[in-house]
Amino acid sequence: MKTCFAIMPFKGGFEDIDRIIADTAGECGLDYVRGDRQDQPGSILPQVLHHIRHAAVVVADITGHNPNVFYELGIAHQVKGPDRVVIITQSAEQSPYDVHEYRQLVYKHSEEGRTALREKLPAYLRAAADASTDQETWNVIRGRLSRTKLLVRDLQRLADSAGGGSLDNVTIRIVAGLGSLAISDREPNDPGTDMEYIDSLRAERDTLRNVLLLGAHLKGVLNPPRRFAKLMGPGRLRVRYERLIDLLEGRSDILDDPAAAAEDVAAFKRCEFALTPVPMPNLFIIGDLIAYEGMKRGGTGGYEMSHCETSAEGLRELIAQFDRLFDDSRTAMVQANPPDGHFADQVRAFYREAMEAERAGQKS
Repeated sequence: MKTCFAIMPFKGGFEDIDRIIADTAGECGLDYVRGDRQDQPGSILPQVLHHIRHAAVVVADITGHNPNVFYELGIAHQVKGPDRVVIITQSAEQSPYDVHEYRQLVYKHSEEGRTALREKLPAYLRAAADASTDQETWNVIRGRLSRTKLLVRDLQRLADSAGGGSLDNVTIRIVAGLGSLAISDREPNDPGTDMEYIDSLRAERDTLRNVLLLGAHLKGVLNPPRRFAKLMGPGRLRVRYERLIDLLEGRSDILDDPAAAAEDVAAFKRCEFALTPVPMPNLFIIGDLIAYEGMKRGGTGGYEMSHCETSAEGLRELIAQFDRLFDDSRTAMVQANPPDGHFADQVRAFYREAMEAERAGQKS
């Protein structure tokens, strides 16, 4: 049966509105679903996203400007398209988010207002259910700081969704040069790099590490640089190489906090890597929730433009492509370096090659 999924604050005060939406959904031939009423085990957020993806209609009550409601509304707009989303509110004024371009059904929280809502809502639900197709929306993120902040936000929300449980069913997939876990506190600051970006990179590493410590797994396809272009920040890359090699050897570059160093190593043990000689766009897929595909030009640091993918179909395609790349890269790595690919040895060899090339360039 087709479903109507409701997004609204979980706190009290919306019981009567909840009943109106449920009754109207039934009248329109839709099964009514609300995220906080599911008794399935596991993290709540993946379940909510599952219901959004599979709903015929999403109703969002943005009254009170609840951050969780707006977060889920944004996902619903990305996944379903605005035509499949019905926004209702007790006030259309002073919204902290840019939703004014979307049609809103404004109601009053009074007996007369609820009656009017009950009369008007069926037409909105039917129009949304009859929308022809889900809309595929491309969301382009400009600027490396914006991208990094969004990554940190989504990793933190994934960690929060564990709710004291495990993220064992979640896989993080990355395609990168050295990867987020190689980011080190010992890196020299590149000229022109502001501290907010540096702090955000460290937060990306720390939140990813925390997600792994909560039970998630990481699969990474790496293409380590074998030449240190000036624009890439040779000093920074040297330190990242050294940190990655330390982690591969069971050590951390955190020297002043033994407990943090132990967590660093423990998180890294939940990772599996493959190497590819082919330069690839940076890819960071968080479970089956969201993916960031970053592009850079001319050997620069950071990703100045990224595509954010949240549609179910788009994510399935990206995950399938990644899994094929990972399997093919692992197979080629093992065939070239039997019996197990000698991943750590190859990373060390690439580091030596990059250092030798840098020294040769300095002499010439």
